[in-house]
Amino acid sequence: MTNFETDLANLNQWITSKREEGAIAVLAHKNGDMDTIGSAVVLASIIGPSARACGLHVSKVAQRVLEQVDGTFHLMDEKKPMWPRTLAGIIVVDSASVSQTGLTLPEGIPVCAIDHHEGGSDWDDADLAICWKVSSTAEMIHQYSMEYHSEEMDSGNATLLVAGIITDTGRFKHAAAGSFTAAGELISTYNLDYAEFVESLEREELNHSQRMAIAKALSRLEAIDAGEWFLLHTQGSTNEGVTAHSLLAAGAEVALVVRRAKDETRLIGRANRAAVLDGVHLGDLMASLCDTLGGEGGGHPGAAGWSGEVPAITARSGFIAALSAAERVRR
Repeated sequence: MTNFETDLANLNQWITSKREEGAIAVLAHKNGDMDTIGSAVVLASIIGPSARACGLHVSKVAQRVLEQVDGTFHLMDEKKPMWPRTLAGIIVVDSASVSQTGLTLPEGIPVCAIDHHEGGSDWDDADLAICWKVSSTAEMIHQYSMEYHSEEMDSGNATLLVAGIITDTGRFKHAAAGSFTAAGELISTYNLDYAEFVESLEREELNHSQRMAIAKALSRLEAIDAGEWFLLHTQGSTNEGVTAHSLLAAGAEVALVVRRAKDETRLIGRANRAAVLDGVHLGDLMASLCDTLGGEGGGHPGAAGWSGEVPAITARSGFIAALSAAERVRR
């Protein structure tokens, strides 16, 4: 068997064993984006009644898709998480470390980690850790479902996985070949209306205060040459992803949005396709900040983030220094 096949067999054996012992919590990361929510909900659905998808947060896009397909996701209290009495195992999806879940996991409960942030995952203590070099965790759940749970799949689950693939690859701008293959298989098998679905994903329903926050972030915009890269950066308070994409549309090769909230600084980075092809890897860059600034970070070549306790100016300066050191690959 290939490594992929071995991983899937090990995963299925682990799930089968824990399902016989009791309940399984399928835990998403604390940012609750479409990939982690879709992966968690689909995996819990195909495992069966003993599994429950849960976590601290659901993004607006993920919430919209969940409502569309009538998916079930249980929000937990960060201070008093309610775990099932008969909890036999926890599957953490799309998280490079325990800290990215935002929760302290109960002691003595076996943990299985399923992640695609290769090189940035820290699951040495996990009972089983599976990390593939793919563009989204949804692709991994798709492979597992095809191999072991095809009968439990339906159009709703397929919709959640396609949404995870689309959003985590930046509408396929940062996709590998496997992303197209997985999305194509799901769309054709379950007869999804791709064009209509993408339009629904792209609707960004912002209230007045959110629009004002984005406008203020854009008014604080600064442009610099960070080494060989044209960087637009600003400080934002909400909808950092929308703001970062606006900076790319304005001509940035790399966009950075800095947010300070509750004694934590967050960096949200985006890079256009040309910059990625020329050598920018924001996931590696954000991960490298952990060595110099502490905190946690990682992601994809074109979309990544970091969070930590240092002041915003320190985090921004660290990112600019790391980006400035990145050499452009001559194509």
